[in-house]
Amino acid sequence: MIKLENVSFSYNQDFGNILKNINIEIKKGEVVAFIGASGCGKTTLTRIINGLAYKFYGGKLNGKITIDSMNPCEKELYEIGRRVGSIFQNPKSQFFAENVEDEIAFGLENYGIDREKISGRIREALSSINGENLIDKSLFHLSSGERQKIAIASINALDPPIYVFDEPSANLDMKSVEALRKLMLSLKTQGKTMVISEHRIYYLKDLVDKYYYLESGEIKNSFSENELLSSCNDFFRTAELRAYSLEHVVPKTKKIKEVNSMELDKICFSYKNEKIISELSYSFKSGNVYGIIGDNGVGKSTLFKILSGLLKEQKGNLLINGEKIKKTKRKRRIYYLSNNPDSNLFEVSLEDELKLNDSKADIDLILHQFHLETAKDLHPQILSGGQKQRLTIAAAELLAKDVYLFDEPTSGLDGNNMGLISERMKKLQEKQKIILIISHDYEFIRNIADKIFYLEDGRIREAFYLDEENVNQLNKTFEEMEAFYE
Repeated sequence: MIKLENVSFSYNQDFGNILKNINIEIKKGEVVAFIGASGCGKTTLTRIINGLAYKFYGGKLNGKITIDSMNPCEKELYEIGRRVGSIFQNPKSQFFAENVEDEIAFGLENYGIDREKISGRIREALSSINGENLIDKSLFHLSSGERQKIAIASINALDPPIYVFDEPSANLDMKSVEALRKLMLSLKTQGKTMVISEHRIYYLKDLVDKYYYLESGEIKNSFSENELLSSCNDFFRTAELRAYSLEHVVPKTKKIKEVNSMELDKICFSYKNEKIISELSYSFKSGNVYGIIGDNGVGKSTLFKILSGLLKEQKGNLLINGEKIKKTKRKRRIYYLSNNPDSNLFEVSLEDELKLNDSKADIDLILHQFHLETAKDLHPQILSGGQKQRLTIAAAELLAKDVYLFDEPTSGLDGNNMGLISERMKKLQEKQKIILIISHDYEFIRNIADKIFYLEDGRIREAFYLDEENVNQLNKTFEEMEAFYE
């Protein structure tokens, strides 16, 4: 059982409480989900339960916490970890080893599991998230979605009684979301207690026992699944919740004159002997927003790293408006926003972060546009995942680039802020920028993309405009995903 009594918390005594007077009781074997807008306190609430808020981040904690009769405030993090397994929004933050097998074995070895049992646990954990093919891989060569799968497998191998998931579907392809859902259903059958912080709630149907809706650090309401489903559309909009079913999300696109181009000419890239990108040729035009989709590990993020100059192609050329652009000069023309917003944040406050890109910018106006005005003087690292995403996109807009590459830009974003980011990218589109977006957020893809670019085995499987005529091609994908909810 998890019990929080009159719990309040602030990361810095100079600022107000992130959480205010939280009173909840989570029974053994119960599955609960924290929902609400970005920055409402969901992630912090998960950190209260796993001990990170007050053991790692510091700050001021008031109230009483009990986990299975244990007071976690009196225990070390490793002791809490025996009871509470945590899967974070950014999986990199929980890795200790260089390859997949060693990473999963790390926790097992530290907890004294017999060596002869470890191999079996590793195989079972990878199988639980559809990741059997990853066992011999280097963590550095995995996609963000594949890393997320390994993070989940590492905790599942430890078999704790309590699981805490912070945006676990972020960066996962549809097959992996299905595997995650099946894993959660299996854990529920085993009597595990689960705490889930999530914006994308469509895959949680028939899984969650109780939803807690947070607003400004307070629990404003709680719902059973039936109560949430019966809530009117107005509530979903005002509560900034995502769609409960993807089939109702209708694409909204408009044609803009194509002026500028970025051409890929037979681009090839391999990690060691593993071919990732294979003779990829395509011409991207301004006036379009390209949604790049495909399974985890097919080369989407690798492609972005090549285009931005972080990696060098082994063969082929990249041209912008007919001009060949060498690796060393790509940063001047192309901006890459990675799937880990922490890697794009450098300063000690939001104001300084924005001034880094444009010292003359109207900081107050920008922060207001991105719903970040109350966090102006905060350190970016204490922001929620969704707030970090908005900050990095706001900073990206201040740079006058020809091409913008966004890798999972809506990870951790609620419904309203997903819409906000869509509108900001449409403004870049109107400025004749070339925009490519990698996303497994199919609600967002349907909202923003003009053209779908489907990558498979380092090649283009198909590319089509997302208009009324072709939307059925994308709908087939959603139908496949919806099938396992039934």
